[in-house]
Amino acid sequence: MHKLFPVTLLSLQLVGLPSMSLAQVKPACISPYGGDDRAIPLSDPELAKSQQGKEMAEIAIAFLKAGQPERAAQVNEQMRSRFKLAPKDLSTLVMIQSLIAGDQAAATAHVPKLNLTGFGDIDAIFLAARTLPVQDQADWILNVVDQLPIKNGKLLWWIVLAELYPNQPITLKIAAKIRSVLTQDDQLSEWVNLAVVYRQAGDFQAARSLLESLADQARSEPRNLSNRLRMIQEFARIGQRDRARAELMKLNIETGSNSLSVNPDLTHHLSLAYAAIGDLSTVENLIQKLPVQADPDSFSFHRQDSTRSAIARQFAEQKNVQQSQRFLLSIKDAKLQQETAQRIIQRFLQTEQWASAAAISSLAEPKLQAMVAYKAALANQSALSDRVIPTMRGNNGDLIRLLQTTSALNQVGYQTKARTLLQEALSLATQQNIQPLLPTIAVQFAEAGDFEQANQLLDRQLRSFEQRSQKPKFPAFEPLLPVSPTPPDESALWRFFEYVRLSASSFRPEKPTPQVTAIPVQPSIAGTAAINLGSFATFYSRARNFTKADQLIQKIPDQYCTFKASIIQFAVLEAIAANQPEVAQSLLAQLSRSAQHQDFVRANLIAIANLYLTQKQSEKAIPLLERSLNLIQK
Repeated sequence: MHKLFPVTLLSLQLVGLPSMSLAQVKPACISPYGGDDRAIPLSDPELAKSQQGKEMAEIAIAFLKAGQPERAAQVNEQMRSRFKLAPKDLSTLVMIQSLIAGDQAAATAHVPKLNLTGFGDIDAIFLAARTLPVQDQADWILNVVDQLPIKNGKLLWWIVLAELYPNQPITLKIAAKIRSVLTQDDQLSEWVNLAVVYRQAGDFQAARSLLESLADQARSEPRNLSNRLRMIQEFARIGQRDRARAELMKLNIETGSNSLSVNPDLTHHLSLAYAAIGDLSTVENLIQKLPVQADPDSFSFHRQDSTRSAIARQFAEQKNVQQSQRFLLSIKDAKLQQETAQRIIQRFLQTEQWASAAAISSLAEPKLQAMVAYKAALANQSALSDRVIPTMRGNNGDLIRLLQTTSALNQVGYQTKARTLLQEALSLATQQNIQPLLPTIAVQFAEAGDFEQANQLLDRQLRSFEQRSQKPKFPAFEPLLPVSPTPPDESALWRFFEYVRLSASSFRPEKPTPQVTAIPVQPSIAGTAAINLGSFATFYSRARNFTKADQLIQKIPDQYCTFKASIIQFAVLEAIAANQPEVAQSLLAQLSRSAQHQDFVRANLIAIANLYLTQKQSEKAIPLLERSLNLIQK
């Protein structure tokens, strides 16, 4: 959610806060960095309206949690009228709200009332179902899929569910459902998908029986080359490598030894088939026949690296770590290599293959490396965990790399290890006299749960700034501002209103909002002082010292109104994250008079209300919900 702006050590020097009175500057909304500071719209009016719909739905959910279903129904009726929701859309929305509110009984009772007509409906419901306990998710969404009127739609979602929930009792149930609707008129690909689901369910015998029955049918259809190659892969994946090899030989004889490697799509599938039976020399030759770069004009997106990626993932599924790593390392596209490594590592973590995950963790981003170390430690594999950390941190004297490592460890919850390494980082920064990094270290101590150490470091730094007599020439630090614009979340409510927005004319704005471009110039002395005050306010907010943060915020002149508001917003978000609704509400009150910040105020009134609801204080939550609703309707 938050981003620490990059620190360039060569361009930083310690500067002090001036002793001049900043409050005497003529009030005007300007940027402390210099130039005009008019608000720049972060989203278009259509997206803003979608956000309002999402917030109204959140308010209705909060009323449900507060034991006021009648008020929730009234809000839903307002939404129906405001956004011109069709009855089927409102029905879907009520279903989603019941799920998010934790009322499974109400949601289940609503299933027969659904009128699902497209993938947009079930997509949003599926995201809502993912908020349920893991043991309930698959069964629940399976009941919803049963309501789809289109057989092809059901087949698609059943396959998705089987892939998301492999090796569970639900997977066999999904296989039975697919088998019950397939007929001889269905395409071969659908039957091969059923064999895949049987494998994912762990029923290798059923998968083998089905594949054997499909083999003759596939040979009678010359156009089924790709499906035959998929079947060969499946034979190998269920342990029938001899049968897979025999089927591949038949296919080569029937089609000619070179004809399968003419089309990039067939070459790709053929490479996977040979990899499945362990013929890696043939795989290497086939990959060389693929283009280095994909050619969209040929309607094929397969290229050498994408095939290497698919083979690496296939070996990972077969728990062949050595070969998976071999093909992973052969990927020349650095971005694709990292993406593939992440997918493989995530799979290893899901199946508790800690050593396998650690073996290729160096190719992943720091956060995923930290997750491998943390999961291994939780599984009492401390030696394995400790082998991952040195790879992350690099050389012992590399302070920046060390802080990247501690940040990643904090993000995944491995705070005990982060605190140990942060003490080392603090010692290095002190020895090397790199004071500009001390606030960063302080913030990380706070993220690791050591708020006392964080505040001590910040107090020391702030005193140093205040005691210096020279006037600042440029900011010493940048504030920890939220990244902007904020990308849309992938919540069920957001997805629902996105589908409504794309299909409803009521979301079209009358005229677009003009964009405003700020022209940066050099910050003044007063502007630099304001930036430093704002920086320390955000640091103290992260360290949960909201009293000190607010004191510093009040020292920022009102002429820097947009900048000052951004610091207040940061503090509000931190107070909510710290589960301190009273503090968050007090800070939010400083923004409530400005129409410019009403979007932020609305959203966070709802967030604060939800904090009160988790604390069983409905009497404090309800007025905030009503106020937020009133702001939406203005």
